[in-house]
Amino acid sequence: MRLVSFDLLPLPANAYRPFRLSVIVIVLLALLVIGAFGLAPVAANGRATLVSSQEQGPYLVEVSILPGRAVVNNTHLSVRVLSLSSNEVLTEATVSVTATGPETAADIGPLAADNNVLPEFFETTLPFNAPGDWQVSISVDAALGEATVQVPMNVRAGGQINLILVAAGAVAVLALGIWTYDRIRGRRRNR
Repeated sequence: MRLVSFDLLPLPANAYRPFRLSVIVIVLLALLVIGAFGLAPVAANGRATLVSSQEQGPYLVEVSILPGRAVVNNTHLSVRVLSLSSNEVLTEATVSVTATGPETAADIGPLAADNNVLPEFFETTLPFNAPGDWQVSISVDAALGEATVQVPMNVRAGGQINLILVAAGAVAVLALGIWTYDRIRGRRRNR
């Protein structure tokens, strides 16, 4: 049996030097970006911000949102219900959410908040359709009885720029620039 060599053209020893340099620069830039932004600890329910913690009837109702401030079209709501008497997190309850906003806005709900992903968090997305002051009403119905809490939210237009994606894009552009520079420099040496 005859082995076939795919090395048609012998390459000089330093042929892969620009590639190695590019890889080293990319790795160093990635480490720099990770160091600059840091690695945050992973939270059980993402990075939701606690906006209300109210005792109502036999419950303590904790309300969190993501992003940290309510925004038009995309505010994730997370509700955790605890028993006041035992401080135990309730996982079997019916949680519904309604919201009333400014005069120009359409009311929201009732929306069911399900705990399919994490049993201790009842979650839904509030599709706010206008910026302004909103009154969010959260109703809980469980073995200990019924309770309703009111949470005022100031909804703003737009969202935040995701800095991680911007940094990743900058690293990609820089890596492409370095790679192109190395390729051009390599061609000039070979002339």
